[in-house]
Formats: sequence, C-alpha cells, structure tokens
Amino acid sequence: MLGSLAADAPHPSDAVHPPAVTVSTGGCSASPLPMDASCAATARQLFRAAATGIGLPDETICDGVTMASELAANSMHARAAVQFDGVLGCPVAGAPELWLYLRRAAGQQELVCKVFDALPGWKNGQPPDPLSAEVPAEEDESGRGLCVVHALSEGHWGHHLTRARLGGWKVPGKAVWFAQPVPPGTALDRFRRALPGSLQAAANLERMLADRGLGHIVRADAPASGMSVLSIRRGLTVWVRSRVVSWTSRNGGREWREFSDLVDAAEQIVRAHEEMVGADAG
Repeated sequence: MLGSLAADAPHPSDAVHPPAVTVSTGGCSASPLPMDASCAATARQLFRAAATGIGLPDETICDGVTMASELAANSMHARAAVQFDGVLGCPVAGAPELWLYLRRAAGQQELVCKVFDALPGWKNGQPPDPLSAEVPAEEDESGRGLCVVHALSEGHWGHHLTRARLGGWKVPGKAVWFAQPVPPGTALDRFRRALPGSLQAAANLERMLADRGLGHIVRADAPASGMSVLSIRRGLTVWVRSRVVSWTSRNGGREWREFSDLVDAAEQIVRAHEEMVGADAG
C-alpha cells in the first residue's frame, strides 16, 4: 500500500448510505458519478461495496478504494465534454461512469475497475507518464493520480477508447482502468454458472455491442458447425466458436476471449471499433 495520499483516509460520507453494488460473473456494474466534489467519495463507496461483496482482502480493498478515488477525481477534467439539459441543467450524456466487472487473466480471476469520461484524448494530446520522475504542472491532476494508480496496481492498469454504458446516446470517450486479483476460494464460487453454446454466446455478444451503440451488426449462424460470425464494420469481424470469441485488432494482432469473459470481449471489441473510427477520421 502507498501511504499518506489524499484518497487513503476514509471520507466522512463513505459510510453513509452505502450503495447496493454487486459484481458477478457475466455481468458489469455501471454507475454514474456526480459532476461535483462528491465524485471521488461516490467512487470509493461503489468500489468498496463491490469488492467487499466478492471477498477481497481488506488491504486489497483499501488500495482499490484509493485507486478508484483517483480515477474518479481525474474524470472531472472532462466536464467540458458533458452535454447538459438546457432547462434543468442536468447531465444527459457524457457524464463520468464507474464500471466494475470480473474477468479471467493469466489463469486467475480479477476485478476490473474502469472510469469512463467523454474526452477521447488527454491534456496536451498525450496521456501523462506515471513513470516519469516529475509530472508537468499542467498535468498535476491526472498525472499524479495515475502515479498513485501505477504504484498501487503494480503497473496493472491502462486506458483505451470506448463508449459510455449509461444513457441513450452511448457517447464515445475513453476509460482508464486498473485490475486486482481475486483470491481463489472466495465468495466468487457462488457466481459460477454454465457457459452458453456458440449461438447463444453470439446472440449475447450482439446484444451487448448493440447496447453500446454499435448498430448495423450482421450476424450469420451455422448451427451445424456450432459457429457464428458477427460483422461489426469493415475490417472488424468477430468469430464465435469452440467456446472462444476472436477478432483481429487494428494492428493486425489476433485477440480472443473465452465465453466466460463475454463482458470483457464486448469491451475490447468496442475498443477496436472506436480505434478504427478514430483512424478513419484522422
């Protein structure tokens, strides 16, 4: 753990009305974050509730609470990209969101925490470098926060283009994430469930992508061979077969996820889609 950081100390409001947030295999918890000074405290509440529910150790939870708080605070720089209701003055699209879900990595399960904001880029055009000895003054807010995340996650964090999960517009933007390992033999055992077949997995994946605003998906099923193919856009085709979802990334590399990780598969496919859209626009 890293000590003496602003988000380490419990916030007075953290213990008041804790949100009912649960995370289970095959689902993603998505919560809006307020666009005011309570943003970081809300993120702390949400993360603590989810991490406690799946039985993470206290020290791991403490580190995760700190990192979630830092990412939430950093999202405030994207306020200019939020679209507000002209009458009520409430955010209607692009407000920060906190996502929590489980995935498999290196043979074990981990809890992924992501904070979305509606700015696809960064200050000065480049993401802050948490490995640099000094953070430039103009990047104090996001740069120092990522230094904390890098240290507490032991480098297990990142960022990518994506789309919002909440609201009707599914605006594009970016997500910054970290992940923490889930010890074997915890409360996660009760979340295990049977994997779907290829056709059902393809239908579930298609629904997840459509929910994120990816329209005009063409799906072709081959029941006899137990395979489905989803054409997302030119250059992005997804194969669903043999309990694996696979696709080719923009750099030509082949990516895949097992059926137990459809949530992460959908997220990475959305990322590939947004990277291609950005490349077309550039």
